[in-house]
Amino acid sequence: MIAGFDPSITHFGWVLLDETKEGKDSLLSYGTFKTDPSDGLMVQRMILQRERVKKFLIENKIKFVAMEAPYWGDFNTELLYALNQFIHEIFLNLDLFVFYIQPSSLKKVACPDLNHREITKHHIVHQAKTELDKHGEKKFSEHIADAYFAGKVGRIFYNWHIAKRFTDEDLPEYLREIFSGKHIFVKGAKKGLTEYTGIIYKENELFFDYTKQKRKTQTIINEVADGH
Repeated sequence: MIAGFDPSITHFGWVLLDETKEGKDSLLSYGTFKTDPSDGLMVQRMILQRERVKKFLIENKIKFVAMEAPYWGDFNTELLYALNQFIHEIFLNLDLFVFYIQPSSLKKVACPDLNHREITKHHIVHQAKTELDKHGEKKFSEHIADAYFAGKVGRIFYNWHIAKRFTDEDLPEYLREIFSGKHIFVKGAKKGLTEYTGIIYKENELFFDYTKQKRKTQTIINEVADGH
């Protein structure tokens, strides 16, 4: 199973997907982890969200997480980045593979036939409800829709990069660009240089394989206790 997340302090959207299926057949469950000021200080609300994520991952035996990357320049960028670091500790300690999708790319995945600059939350929610046959479901929010599309593209990346069920030829052009895009300059000062833009070239920036990291929380605690 694959988890799709849309991290948030107030409305943390999540979906659980079967990686071997598509569309509405892939959706196993969905929901939102909510907090408000009555749950305490901001740090306490982040801990609450982190512990909910941990419980969810363990109960569902998740090993692959796909999530929307923090959006830089937004009004709550710093809070989202902080929350991401809180939950990344859980990912680290549970040996997970984590896949990030940028907000602009998420829009392209949700509505590939539209200009991403014109895509709104309404478009994304409508498309998610259409794919999953959830029209009329009031609890299916924009946070769940974002989590679904993060999980959807993560499922494809999983089947392409890890399970090897898909080849490059199985992917639409826009996904090949997102996953493994690169650009060779043919003019100017950069002529002949290659710019690697695909997610596959950005390990520990847009995807993380925490099975490779041996220094978990307890290891670091032990290092500090030993004087490091």
